[in-house]
Amino acid sequence: MSAMDITEDTNTSIVLDIQSSSGLSISVHPLVLLNISDHYTRTKLQNPSVVENVKQVFPQLDFMGWYSLGSTPNETDLKLHEQASNSTNRKHRKFLQINESALFLQLDPSSLVTDSGIRDFPVSIYESIFDIANERTRLAFIKAAYRVETGEAECIAVDHVAKPSTSSADTGLGNTLIAHLTTQRNAIAMLHTRIQFLLRYLQDTESSQIPMDHDIVRQISSLCRRSPILEKKAFETQFSTEYDDVLLVAYLATITKGLNTVNDLVDKLNLVNGGHSSTSSKTMSMNKKGRRMHGRH
Repeated sequence: MSAMDITEDTNTSIVLDIQSSSGLSISVHPLVLLNISDHYTRTKLQNPSVVENVKQVFPQLDFMGWYSLGSTPNETDLKLHEQASNSTNRKHRKFLQINESALFLQLDPSSLVTDSGIRDFPVSIYESIFDIANERTRLAFIKAAYRVETGEAECIAVDHVAKPSTSSADTGLGNTLIAHLTTQRNAIAMLHTRIQFLLRYLQDTESSQIPMDHDIVRQISSLCRRSPILEKKAFETQFSTEYDDVLLVAYLATITKGLNTVNDLVDKLNLVNGGHSSTSSKTMSMNKKGRRMHGRH
């Protein structure tokens, strides 16, 4: 099975429901997810051949593990992981020399939106441990906690990818404005979803449905204090001023466009009237000349 095969097996027996005790601090960069998505798209569209070893292509990077697509790990993923860790194959021995405890990242394209309409981060990271079952030692996965860490260059890349694509025929000012407003709307909608999630967490905590996590509550409190407090009167005054300025600019632009149209119409009328005047003067001069010649005869 290649890394691009999507696993749909719902058998979770190979994933143990225990917390990780390895003490690893895992950070996921958005650029990694963009690379996985790009790999998945290229594979589906182009079906390219197997790429070279990542360590040979990117010698400055360290090998931390491998990834696949699917909802939950299955036996095929476990066998592939075990093979990559213990195989005597030359290529797999390089993996073992680089990292003896490889991580397994699984991205689920089908779980972007849940039944409640909340967008979940469709990424799970697993560590491998040896577990004893039926007096036999077996390899199993356990979920590992991780956090999303973003650099400045990745913010630029993610912002570029998030913008709606436009064709060469749709490069006008109106389409550019629509694309910008669409991006802003999506960002505001995501912010609203996250705020609703925090509000629901606080409500469930207050009603004792879930235990209170003081660290999370302190972070929410710090976030609320960081947000600026808007004064209604000052905001309405500033908003009214900016709104009037925008309307004034729009009216001036309309007047300017109307004046240009009138000027074009005047130029065309002058051109037409000037042509008629010159034709009439030529006709009158020819009549006078004919009368003189007739008088001489």
